[in-house]
Amino acid sequence: MSQEFYIVVNQVLVFAILMLIGFVMAKAKVLTSDVLNGLSRLIVNLLLPCLIFYMIVGNGITVQHIFANRTYALGLLLMYAILCLLGYAMAGASGLRRSGQDMFAVATMFCNIGFMGVPLIESMFPGNSQVAACLLIYFVIDQFLLWTAGLFLCTRHVKKRNNTGALMNLLNPMIIGILIALALLYFNIQLPTPVLATVKGLGDCSRYLALLYLGALLATMPVLNMLMKPYVYCLIVLKMTIVPVAGYFVAALFFNHVTSLLLATILSLPPMVAHTMMARTYGGDERIAAETVFVSTIACLGTIPLVQFLINFILR
Repeated sequence: MSQEFYIVVNQVLVFAILMLIGFVMAKAKVLTSDVLNGLSRLIVNLLLPCLIFYMIVGNGITVQHIFANRTYALGLLLMYAILCLLGYAMAGASGLRRSGQDMFAVATMFCNIGFMGVPLIESMFPGNSQVAACLLIYFVIDQFLLWTAGLFLCTRHVKKRNNTGALMNLLNPMIIGILIALALLYFNIQLPTPVLATVKGLGDCSRYLALLYLGALLATMPVLNMLMKPYVYCLIVLKMTIVPVAGYFVAALFFNHVTSLLLATILSLPPMVAHTMMARTYGGDERIAAETVFVSTIACLGTIPLVQFLINFILR
């Protein structure tokens, strides 16, 4: 068995422990509903933007690294288009209403890269500059699409008095942070070390707090009812298991082993925890967001190692 497999298993256990702590804290009434509401806003409006901001300006990647991997960026855009179509196909086949289809498509397209993917990938490929550049490109594309197209899909069925609300949603802290970080990167502007250290510390907090948040929300949701929803199993079997394995071998036709394994690992991740926070903050279909995130996150504790095992088994 490859070293990556054991690293994945170890990291997934860390995720499980954090979620369990959040679950216990909610049952003990430490993480109450009011606390979770405030925590959700804190993560979405401050901690997550800090995480993305530092990923862009604080890891030593330059504009030249990004241009050198432009083919990879084009491949990512194609991947998002395919995942969007797959999400709508699975949601339509499951009989979801239109707003539910939109949220399910968003859940299929955007994975938990910030809270699960980054620590997992950094453990699998420590100090790999190629992975760092590809991960940065993915981060920028992923978060920009999530907080523009994804946010639009999540909220387009919400009744608004005018278009000002939709425009203000697009001008959210995440997009503002990405644009500022890209400008600093393009003009090669270095921030003072204390500023970067502060941003990094706040961003690192988001990973732990988001998993605690997810475990706490799990304690408040009807788990047995969620387990009866067929569309969550479509997401787990197709998008989180079959697609990553197939995606590795398709990517291997164009990229090296490391880049292909990186894409497969990203595809195997569950939907982003921020979907539930986005739905709660901006008025999207929180039920569909919660069901897909909760069940798939629990399932990923088995499917992520399974994907790594299947890829290694086929390559033998």
